[in-house]
Amino acid sequence: MTGAEVPARYLADPVGVISTIVGHLEPGLKAATIATIAEQVARSRVGRRQLAKALEEDPSLLTSGRTAGPPLVDRFISALRASGAVAVVQPVCASCGKPAQRMAQHDDDGLRICVTCYNRARGTFAPRPCAMCHRVVRPYSYDRQGQPRCDLCPPDPGVDHIEMICELINAVDPSADRAQLRELIARTVQQAAQRRRVAWDLEDQPGLLTGAAESGTLVVRRLVAALVDHGVKGVVAPQCPFCGKTNQIASRREGLPCCLSCYQKVRARPCERCGKLRTIAARTQQGQPLCAECARQEPCNQERCSTCGLLAAIVSHRDGVPICVGCWKLPSAICSFCGEDKPCRGVDTAAPRCVSCYQRARTAVCALCAMVHPIGGRDAEGNPLCANCARRREPCCRCGRVRPVDGRVDDGPVCWTCIKTEPVYFRPCRDCGTVARLHRHGFCEGCAATNLLAAALTGPDGTMRADLESVRHALATSNPSTLLNWLYRPTTSAILGQLAAGDGPVTHETLDDLTPVRAARYLRQALISQKVLPDRDRHLHALQRWFDPKLATVDDPADQHMLRGYLTWTHLRRLRHLSAPATPGATNSIKNEITSAISLIEWLHARSRSLRACTQADLDEWCMLGDRTPRRARGFVAWCVAQGFTGPAAIAAPAVSARPRVFADDDRRWRITRQLLHDDTIATIDRVAGLLVLLYGQRVSKIVRLTTDDVLHADGAVQLRLGRQPLAVSDPLNSLLLSLVETRRGKAALGHTDDHRWLFPGGLPGQALHPLTLAKRLRDVGIPGRVSRNTAMIEHAATLPAKVLSELLGISTDCATRWAALAGTDGNGYAAQLVRRATDSQHRSV
Repeated sequence: MTGAEVPARYLADPVGVISTIVGHLEPGLKAATIATIAEQVARSRVGRRQLAKALEEDPSLLTSGRTAGPPLVDRFISALRASGAVAVVQPVCASCGKPAQRMAQHDDDGLRICVTCYNRARGTFAPRPCAMCHRVVRPYSYDRQGQPRCDLCPPDPGVDHIEMICELINAVDPSADRAQLRELIARTVQQAAQRRRVAWDLEDQPGLLTGAAESGTLVVRRLVAALVDHGVKGVVAPQCPFCGKTNQIASRREGLPCCLSCYQKVRARPCERCGKLRTIAARTQQGQPLCAECARQEPCNQERCSTCGLLAAIVSHRDGVPICVGCWKLPSAICSFCGEDKPCRGVDTAAPRCVSCYQRARTAVCALCAMVHPIGGRDAEGNPLCANCARRREPCCRCGRVRPVDGRVDDGPVCWTCIKTEPVYFRPCRDCGTVARLHRHGFCEGCAATNLLAAALTGPDGTMRADLESVRHALATSNPSTLLNWLYRPTTSAILGQLAAGDGPVTHETLDDLTPVRAARYLRQALISQKVLPDRDRHLHALQRWFDPKLATVDDPADQHMLRGYLTWTHLRRLRHLSAPATPGATNSIKNEITSAISLIEWLHARSRSLRACTQADLDEWCMLGDRTPRRARGFVAWCVAQGFTGPAAIAAPAVSARPRVFADDDRRWRITRQLLHDDTIATIDRVAGLLVLLYGQRVSKIVRLTTDDVLHADGAVQLRLGRQPLAVSDPLNSLLLSLVETRRGKAALGHTDDHRWLFPGGLPGQALHPLTLAKRLRDVGIPGRVSRNTAMIEHAATLPAKVLSELLGISTDCATRWAALAGTDGNGYAAQLVRRATDSQHRSV
């Protein structure tokens, strides 16, 4: 709606217009009473506007007794008189002058008349000769050929037409229950004349039941649809002749019955506001068409939301109260497809469907991009399009590029890139007054995010618990745009709603009970990073939460006791005594070991053996089933033997290759190294991590645990602590390390904080990068982690003794010794080199 187009009063406040007009005539009635009567008589907004417009244009309709207005005026006057009104006059039929309950037909002068006068004018009940006895009387019924019959000559006397219809249905499906069919027919076709006509139609055209119902009457189509829903075999639902779908056929197009969708397609017109070819949902004051989306955005169509209290477009009147677009949420139900309790479409039907299942059922190959996506629209030929391809694309009036239209100005369409700086879309926020691109309901992003967060944490009683104030404050410190995106996720609504409905302070135990688990885990880390919750070993707790349901799959209580004892006294005790938190690699290794142990127990039970009676022959046969997976139970079997749970038996350690894989081309390692040292197009995090693998043979799992304290910078020299002794780092790696210390920033958007020491921060707030994520980043830049590390360690082990290798690179002495053995050196060459250096130094001093 343009600024010059001011909505008429009956559009903006129809109930107010009605109350004012009636109040002048009936001063004894209160305005609240008149408003209540108007809302009861005209239950829809369209009806109230129609009534207000009629009374505003001709107030005499209330006192003249004429039937010039819409039928709503009759019912409104009748309700007013029942409430004590005395000045208003009940309209009467323009033909007979009598009041009537229903006067919807018009005479030649445009005045409404009663049904009796209308039928008399049409000659509907004029006397006619009976087709049987030829008496000239008023027709009582009509026979099969449409000829009139008197009351003494009824057609098909003594025939039970319900039984006749049942016979015709049983001819298609003999297994259909006759009693249930009679009840279904009586409920669907209630009038005797309609049952008689349906029986005749089905007898004359048996194909109406097996696929040709669209050519039958509306009553026949309704009966066939009821039979299909009832599960009668052989009965085919009527199909729309235009689209072929089995939707309800209640409209007509080109002289043929059709579904509502096909009927609306031929009535589509370009919307006056957005210009899109859409179905007409409303019209402007000048009669121009509006689509449903633009009609909701008209100021006269907006109401005050019962949730947020703002004047906005209303999409639902759930439980009789208005809910705006931003506050509306799908009601929850048990999805008929996946069986989970989720927000669903069609909760009032017998088959509700969650959003995921709904989109999955509506996927198709896009006609433009040829990708399988949910259907977002269709082209002119009716071919499916994904949401991205279905967006209207036009040349942007600012940059000239043909892109999806995200807005329009006086000069034309604007793309998403240009709309960010378009002055027309910048307005002052209704809360803080900041001039910015408003997000929703006249609020900027910051105010909108704050309001939505407070609404999400508000309990059923309309207030927010004091225990949630710290949670609200911690989340509000995030970027407003990021916070809004997070709040719009269905999983976020679920976990914040559970917090709001709970009681007591927010603790780790509170978050442990929230679902879904992944969203609760992210919220936990955001609260930890903002000091709302104390830190805890998340990988250790995740291992404990994983173990209980995994252990429940074991049937024998004795086996459960052994597995729990093994995990508790072997792994959990060790992890709890570590100075650093558990790593994901360590917990994953334990999970693999427990899984292998459970598989061993199940394998033994399948052979009617128990773990206590297990022999070495059983274990040897078990190890022959696979490569490494069966041998992962080696530690568990050894512990059971040590505890006396089973006899002497053991699983042999997996074979180790004689020589690890290294680069086949000796120069490849140095080519990649030179690229990382000098290529500025590669991210600094990838350059530093790749160089630590290629030059110092570091594991990815250890690289992500490095902190800023491990980078030593003093007197212009840079050192890196990988082991007990720091390494001197030369240029340009030292510059990259210092740059990484200054520019490091995690990917966590919600609850982001730089108050941590990680050199490689990750996606969770305040946490290090996951090793698998860093390994994938290195593979993307052409660095195979294991081969690169093996090549570097072989070279270092060939030139350095095991003791030095252990202290500089942070590996154990035994591990360094094994690398030296693989490199084919015992360290004597390094000692001889030191002697030569000392001798050369003495000679130079002389």
